[in-house]
Amino acid sequence: MSGAWEFIKRHKGKIIAGGVLIGGATAYALQAKQRTHIFEISDAYTQDNLKVELFALKFSPAAIQYPKYSLWVTVASEIDSLRRHYVFDTNQRACDKSITDIVGDLKTRIQLRFDVESLITKLKESTDLPVDAKVELWDKVKVFSIARIVGVAYCYSLLTVTMKAQISILAADVCAQFENPPPQSFMEMLKSLKTRVVDYFELDSPSSLGVSESNDSSAVAGNRKIFVQCTQYFLTSGIAKLLQCVEDTCKDVSSTLLLTDEVTSDRLREVFEAADQIISRKESSFFSDLVAPLTESEKGSNDGVMQLLTRLVKSIESEKCRETLSSLIDFYLTAAVHKMPSDPIVLAKLLPSFPDIFDFVASDAFDSPLQNSLCSSDIYQYANLVFKTL
Repeated sequence: MSGAWEFIKRHKGKIIAGGVLIGGATAYALQAKQRTHIFEISDAYTQDNLKVELFALKFSPAAIQYPKYSLWVTVASEIDSLRRHYVFDTNQRACDKSITDIVGDLKTRIQLRFDVESLITKLKESTDLPVDAKVELWDKVKVFSIARIVGVAYCYSLLTVTMKAQISILAADVCAQFENPPPQSFMEMLKSLKTRVVDYFELDSPSSLGVSESNDSSAVAGNRKIFVQCTQYFLTSGIAKLLQCVEDTCKDVSSTLLLTDEVTSDRLREVFEAADQIISRKESSFFSDLVAPLTESEKGSNDGVMQLLTRLVKSIESEKCRETLSSLIDFYLTAAVHKMPSDPIVLAKLLPSFPDIFDFVASDAFDSPLQNSLCSSDIYQYANLVFKTL
């Protein structure tokens, strides 16, 4: 795991700092004994336990006899399919809850990064400010007000596709572990045989005869835990870089928008779309680097953590992700425009109402853009694609 340690050492402080937003994830599989199994990812994404129930019935051909082998294969295949559907859907619902829990802190960060309220307070209280200073402050209010909306759209949307991809990769990894379990070593087979004998004769099972979790299983669980923790980079440095990009872009696109101009919701929609077009045209690596800035050598590493992160990077850089990201961003920008007056109004008079618009766009209420985006078919299809192909 040398590659993982190199990645962690480079971003150690950022990963630790992100701990308040995201907890670790621990994945482990219990011994299969021809019954439903439970797979748990502890404290994944949040500090609450995220339980992922696996519909993981494992049948032994010796235990259930069918007239034809083809029938057994068909039943086993259907069980695998049902389990995969159950695992995917259960994980996605848990992921939605985790995203909703995180956006509250993310909203605060965006609000403080573009502190419109402090600027407006300063304008109201500093009556002796020179005209040039007031104009400069008002211009900053304009840029920050627009940047808040665009910032929420991009931060929330990138958070959504990242966490959806991440949980899909973990779920697919778990399904693969059940469907294609690694071959048992001689000692593991011996322990399993001892356990079967003890169970058959209903003997008291000494602790020494129990099948302990193998080193390989522990390593896999550890890899998954580090995989989730490493993506905390996005919630610290990644978000900061993204918001700086948003500010620079909004400053450029609003430079021709004067405070004395009369604007409508359609005019502001044009401003939002102009900012969106500039940011969306960036290379796919721009967005993946905000989440997991891997080097080329790390992408080609055989380390388990690096392989999981590489799969996440590939999912974010995919064309499907770009399409999904664009669709989600539109939920937020459209919601903001709908809260603005359709009749012309001087921009300077409209700006004080932007904080209320921001509160709605950044909320997690039932009718919020966030909830609508989580229910969209686009994000479901994207998560399902990652689950099946990555």
